[in-house]
Amino acid sequence: MAEKILEETDLKKIPETKLEMATKYHQEFLLKSSGEDLINAIDCYIEAIKENPDEASAYYRLAVLMYENKQIGLDGAIEQCRRAVQLDEKNPDARMYLGYFLSIKGKKEEAKEELKKAVKLSPKNSSRTKFLMALELLEKGNIFNTAKGMYYILQASMTSLFDKAALRMFIKSLLTDIKYIQYNALGKILEKFKLDKDAYNIYSNALDETKNAPEFYEKMAKIAIKKHRPTVALQCFENASKLSNNHPEKLINTIEFMQEAYPEKIDELIDYYNLLVVKLPEFSRPYYELGHLYLKKEDYINASNAFRMALDYDKENPFYLNSLAFTYVQLEQYNTAVELYKKAIEKNPDNEWTSVVAQALAAIYYKINNDYEAAIAVLEYALTLTKEKGPIYTLFGDIYFDDNNMDQSIKYYNMALLDGIKDPKMYSRLAMAYWEKNSIQDAIDCYNLAIETDENYDIAHNNLGVIYLDSIKDYERALMCFANAVDLNPSYMLAHFNLGRCYAELNRKVEAATEFQKAIDLNRIHPEIDEEIIQEKLYKLFET
Repeated sequence: MAEKILEETDLKKIPETKLEMATKYHQEFLLKSSGEDLINAIDCYIEAIKENPDEASAYYRLAVLMYENKQIGLDGAIEQCRRAVQLDEKNPDARMYLGYFLSIKGKKEEAKEELKKAVKLSPKNSSRTKFLMALELLEKGNIFNTAKGMYYILQASMTSLFDKAALRMFIKSLLTDIKYIQYNALGKILEKFKLDKDAYNIYSNALDETKNAPEFYEKMAKIAIKKHRPTVALQCFENASKLSNNHPEKLINTIEFMQEAYPEKIDELIDYYNLLVVKLPEFSRPYYELGHLYLKKEDYINASNAFRMALDYDKENPFYLNSLAFTYVQLEQYNTAVELYKKAIEKNPDNEWTSVVAQALAAIYYKINNDYEAAIAVLEYALTLTKEKGPIYTLFGDIYFDDNNMDQSIKYYNMALLDGIKDPKMYSRLAMAYWEKNSIQDAIDCYNLAIETDENYDIAHNNLGVIYLDSIKDYERALMCFANAVDLNPSYMLAHFNLGRCYAELNRKVEAATEFQKAIDLNRIHPEIDEEIIQEKLYKLFET
């Protein structure tokens, strides 16, 4: 905003000094928003200061342009304006810009004093300063300050007739700067009085009347959000991005809103992130976010490329290492994933997070490399980092189960239960471990827990039926379990086979034969057992 209320000076037909040349380029930049004019203006202001270090106006004008172009920070802009004030204490514009930057910094009282001094030094040429004071008061929100702000706006509008700088701006077609302040101020007033629709219309009018369309589009977007009109809000954010030539701040605002309101627009988000990485090529975070979007599309090649780019600019970031490791797991490049997970764990930015990464590493050792010893070592380390121990106990139970160590498996599965884990697959495995140890009732209890947790868990129904059929000889209960299993999954070959066995025990030969034949047909599609076993059961039904 500061650049838009910069004081203009009359130009000679042929600029003779660096300051005059800088002012010419500055005016051209304000008219056309040309990047070339901006660079030329900055260079000439720097040369003007070298030519005459005591020229106050060069300091505050340079501060305005360099701050708006992100070449200096807020502290640098304040320091340059203070230098201008030191060189010319009676320069109202130096005071005005110092007050403006102090206000942004949050030093409200000091800013107010500088703005008051600017008005006092040049009452007739103080319209821009009064607009700044009005906006400062409107931000405070109470009725008294709002009324006072409106009074300042009225005064500013009247004194603009006598403000030479403002008149020169008008003559040089820069009236849009004042209009920007007026539209912005009026819109804020309407918003404070909850007149959102009127404020929206004011901002909409400002699109054509000022050259600040991106900013006004964002204001319109925020009103649309309040009114629960996300489609309108998104269109406004997108317009702001396009009209600002994809300024990084505008792109980020568009992306953040789209991620919140339309997370399913993955392709559009990818396009915006690709624009952002062009604008901020050495900023690592957009590459990281881009990688996760590619993961959602299961585009693992592009995801890995994005994560590698993020690591190029932030080589030690554990979160980037973890995401790239996960991507390599999807690409089945397990050795590379292991090394990346190890590096991420070494950084340990947070114990709970690192524990989860350690569990992912242990899963590779366990499920891919069949290295149970390495998996257990990593899990023991993970246990020391987290309060959420249940998932780790479950993984311990799985490893010991697959290693045929049923005592240790039962121990860790029960520890997981005590830690609050309620997982039907874990209940089912614990039941199988109990069955292996001939603890029949414990096995039955665990299968019932699995079914209570997930009544559609067909495997638990089938396995519970096997216990009733083979261990207890309770054929009626077994029949009910197998019937449930095949109802839930008609393609479940073993359930049909077991249902046939149960019918055979009940001497219901036709029904048994039907189930055995279904089992044979399904087993030919996806073989699970030797077909001769089923054929033998089928033939025995009709032996004399």
